[in-house]
Amino acid sequence: MKRFVIMIVAVIAVSVLWMGGWFYIAGQIRAEIAHLALADGVTQPRLVCDSLDVAGAPFSFSPHCTNAQITSGDITVDLAELSGTALFYTPTHIQIFATGPARVTDAFSGATQEVRWSGLRASLRLADGMVERFSAIADDLVYADMLIGETVIGTARYGEFHLLDATPEDAQPGTGGIFDAYVTLDEVTSPDNEIVNGKMVFDARLSGLPDPALWGDPQLLAFWQALDGELTLRNFDLSAAGLSLNAQGAASLTDTGTIAGNLEIASQGVAERVAALVGDPSVAQIVLGSPGDDGISRQTLTINNGTIVVGIIPVAAIPPLF
Repeated sequence: MKRFVIMIVAVIAVSVLWMGGWFYIAGQIRAEIAHLALADGVTQPRLVCDSLDVAGAPFSFSPHCTNAQITSGDITVDLAELSGTALFYTPTHIQIFATGPARVTDAFSGATQEVRWSGLRASLRLADGMVERFSAIADDLVYADMLIGETVIGTARYGEFHLLDATPEDAQPGTGGIFDAYVTLDEVTSPDNEIVNGKMVFDARLSGLPDPALWGDPQLLAFWQALDGELTLRNFDLSAAGLSLNAQGAASLTDTGTIAGNLEIASQGVAERVAALVGDPSVAQIVLGSPGDDGISRQTLTINNGTIVVGIIPVAAIPPLF
């Protein structure tokens, strides 16, 4: 009998300590999220919630933010609901859920867009305070311009996005992080652009990424250049009825802030669309090249110190980025 009583007392004590720990951590999570409302929205994104709660006891933490407003620079995103879930024993793996629509407003240009979906799920995994992997998938995506009424720019039946830390374990300090990004959209339509049954795949690598503490710094691009950062477009592939576009290339910055890089483009049916859009067929021919015997246009664009060159002919200039 005495052993039984001791066991009951021990269970109650552990339960009390467990719940005490849960309430303490939940309070810390609530305080950290609430602290984001005090950010300046420039060097650090600002998150404001109409109401904020943390549920999920006793085995998980589930912060829930209603009428969320996220501000970063000139961009403001309004969401009906934003929530996440992390298990008590795996706090660095967070499941994220968002209820749309997402209203995106640009204070500089005055543009307003809206993104809608039938379901959006995301997963964030952290390691040593850094993003190890972020993944998001969504169904029935709609992208619309909302400045005057509603104009649907495009739709996609399915979309997914992945960001993975590819930094080698033996990377030397001061060399920056390496991240891989992958995006795909299926069954894309755009009435104004006459795109039907389209598919888009984007695969890129970003190297030389500075410490996250510097991401909000106005000199971020200068830090990236100092770490020999490079953006490599491993594959961009867009296909639709009567259209195809494939591009590969790489870009970096010089110590004066100008872009240096190259881009290989192969396309079919795109030059005609570009010519109709800008009203000048020569522009499309310069950018995309002329069709070969197989009907595919190929072009190589080179950027030297911010000057875009086709062959040996400079065609445009990009000012320094810092």
